Amino acid sequence: MELIKKPVRTCRTVEIRETEELFENSIIVPDSKPDVKSLLVVNAECFVTGVEKTGRMLEVSGEIKYRILYVSDTPDNRLESITSRFPWSVSCQKPKTEAEIGVVAGCRCQHTEAGAVNGRKIVARSVTSLICRFFEIMNNDLSREIEGENVFVKSMPINVVSLKDNLDSVVRVNQTLALPHGSPAIGEILYAKVNLGNPQVGYREDEACLECKGTLNMLYRGDMAEDSVESVVLEFPVKVNTGIDPGGENIVIASTALKNWEVEPQEDSDGIYTQVSISMEVEVNAQAIRHEEQMVVDDAYSLDAIINLNKAPLDIVTDERELVENLEANTHIRLDSDNGSPDEIYMVAVGKKSVLSNISDNHINVQGNVGVDVIYLADRKARDTRSQTVEIPFTRTLPLPDGENWQVTEADCFIEDSSFEIISNDSLDITVKISIRLRLCKCSSYACIESIEEIKRETPSRKAPILLYFAQPGDTLWSVAKQYRIPLENLARDNNMGPEDTLEVGRKMFIMA
Repeated sequence: MELIKKPVRTCRTVEIRETEELFENSIIVPDSKPDVKSLLVVNAECFVTGVEKTGRMLEVSGEIKYRILYVSDTPDNRLESITSRFPWSVSCQKPKTEAEIGVVAGCRCQHTEAGAVNGRKIVARSVTSLICRFFEIMNNDLSREIEGENVFVKSMPINVVSLKDNLDSVVRVNQTLALPHGSPAIGEILYAKVNLGNPQVGYREDEACLECKGTLNMLYRGDMAEDSVESVVLEFPVKVNTGIDPGGENIVIASTALKNWEVEPQEDSDGIYTQVSISMEVEVNAQAIRHEEQMVVDDAYSLDAIINLNKAPLDIVTDERELVENLEANTHIRLDSDNGSPDEIYMVAVGKKSVLSNISDNHINVQGNVGVDVIYLADRKARDTRSQTVEIPFTRTLPLPDGENWQVTEADCFIEDSSFEIISNDSLDITVKISIRLRLCKCSSYACIESIEEIKRETPSRKAPILLYFAQPGDTLWSVAKQYRIPLENLARDNNMGPEDTLEVGRKMFIMA
């Protein structure tokens, strides 16, 4: 007799590790820029540039990019900006497992404090969160059939999430955007912030792509007057290919991370800088999966031999899905001004800071916060520009899908939109629309038959042509047929039953030789 197996390729998250790292960097003001009088905004963005595996260790490298807006120490308190990059590297140990381990690494800057040591040096301290999701891709051999004469097999269905394709890529996206009609041309970009909304998977013939909304908040100096400061909010569509052919009944699950971006002024057809070009690097992690029902051997016996079924536990992903929840986060900000009220609100820029999740009872608890930078002109005559930074917390509780053994393998949030309303001379109400995205998987353990062993070959003996048997607690037609090594169909027929009928305790049964 022979055990027939079928390989099924699966991907299972084995560990999610999140660590916090503190990076301190000294930023020197370029010689071409004036001294720093006061800092307005120090925005830190952290992203992963590479992952190297060496034995049991993992080396994750990346960059922190600081975009700084400050008031210069000049008679006109001119606004200036600088950008600086710093590399970083963190070592961590891989999970202890014999299987080949893959990793998806991401990071976000949770909090930054910065101060001007003197007019030419800024010291920034950033707390970053490094998230490593370790996974293993395996070819699991499922026992499908046992071939041989006089062998009877009982099969059972199991749900399996099979992996059809897996691809990590970095896609470059370029956009050219026009300023709103009537806006002054760009003299110099002072500060910018880019947000990507929650990406949605779209299918185009033989490829799957991700589509989302991009938002650019930009503060710039006009080209006509040195003291003019303008701000715009530009929305634009973003579409990136995953590189995966969905094919048939496959479902594509993908996540994105904005690794790096740059904004530059661009000339229009008349040679005037009324356009901006955005260049972005978007990291895409995509998998094509399929939910399948597989029939596997649960038990077996032979009429001609005593056989041993060698079983081993098999951990396998049986369900995987995404949950998306939209919410609004609100806050009230009072702006300081010596005149009692600011003269102009330049910009309200929003960015995500952190998001955490945990499972409790039958619910998923999600909490996080977004950061808001408000840049405003406190006094036009004194050319007094100020800023205020706040963090808006948010929480949400979501019900778990039916069943147990769920695990959150990825939690993220996206800024979909933001708005503010001036409610008094010195106060703002700010509303941020957030999209929470959770990726869940469910793992189950099965006793899978790895091999069969023929212990003793013999013909079953009978003490009498007909035996009388009374059903015991826990008996099934299958267990009785296996015990006496007779065909299940014969036992059911001889007792006027169907093969799937339930045995009642004490039922009298005839065992025919």
